[in-house]
Amino acid sequence: MKFIIAPGKYSDHISSRKIGQAIYSGISRALPDAEIVTMPVTDSRDGMPALVKHTIGGQWLELPFFDAFWHNKLGRYLVTKIDGQDTVIMDSEQIVGLELAKGKTRDELFHATSHGLGEFILDAISGGHKNIVICLGRTAVADGGLGALQALGAKIYDEQGSLIPEGENPLISGYTVDLDGIKELLPYRTQITILLNYSSAYEVRNNIEFLNEAQESFLEDNLVYVTEKVNEKYNLDIHPMPNSDAIKTLAGAFAMIDARIFRSSFEWIANVTGMDQTIRSADVLVTATDDISAESMHDELLFHLSKIAGTSKIPTFVLCNNFIDNFEDYEQLFTGIFSTQMSAYSVNKWDEKTIFDNYEAVANQLARTLMSFH
Repeated sequence: MKFIIAPGKYSDHISSRKIGQAIYSGISRALPDAEIVTMPVTDSRDGMPALVKHTIGGQWLELPFFDAFWHNKLGRYLVTKIDGQDTVIMDSEQIVGLELAKGKTRDELFHATSHGLGEFILDAISGGHKNIVICLGRTAVADGGLGALQALGAKIYDEQGSLIPEGENPLISGYTVDLDGIKELLPYRTQITILLNYSSAYEVRNNIEFLNEAQESFLEDNLVYVTEKVNEKYNLDIHPMPNSDAIKTLAGAFAMIDARIFRSSFEWIANVTGMDQTIRSADVLVTATDDISAESMHDELLFHLSKIAGTSKIPTFVLCNNFIDNFEDYEQLFTGIFSTQMSAYSVNKWDEKTIFDNYEAVANQLARTLMSFH
């Protein structure tokens, strides 16, 4: 019997990787002869690129850059081969992620910039790479991605015709955008791919302020105005919708320079790395998450894995800390749900060893149950 273990995301104080190890231990104790494959998870600070490296290999390249709040940092991205071509994969979390917003004021958030994303792309281009993939998650920035375009050579002017300097949120005073510099900078046949990843695991963070309604409304209105002027100048068809978080998704700016945009980062990566085929080769899929709820199912790793297994008729079991019976029809994705009976309120009180011992015990129970029916 072949098991695939693939935990989803957990909150900051629980390691998905260690949860996977506990499940592995529980199954192997019950079924010593079972074939068990642990799928990589995105516990790493490097996110999706780390998952790709674990799956198909690659090399990390480091670079200095300015983060969303113009602090000088050292970051890295992955260079790997996909379909025989050198491909750069980078994650936005280290550059503009919500984690950076901890302890920042609303005024600091209002002025934050996505300039660092452009710096990463520039570094990859200077290294001779033409296939660039950006995993774009939730962000502390509300500049619509215009800061990244500035770093790539775009010139953004205010209503008086003055050039807006780099390091500022250009959406605050932006009036017109000149993209000609980007076209000169990007080598011929450069392909930028944006993978959207807005897992709910990033929604709740301690010590994070949010822009108020007036600030968001002002920036949204300005993004709509600036985009329409770009559409007219370059014959584009991009229309950011009010109240759609367009100022924070940043993807619209990359659409202005012909980037390909995919709705699911994990689905794309699973396909190009062959992870889909690995999942389909299993007899049983075991995944795990904090709690089973409508909110948790927005974790695209959990959702996508379950979909693949479902279409291949692979029994899929999920282990969780807590069961919340409000997840609509998502329960149909799972053959069975095993709870450790640790509520969200009590998990923080228990030590790490207790949490992992419970997962090991529940996984062992699952394996023994399957053995009795096999």
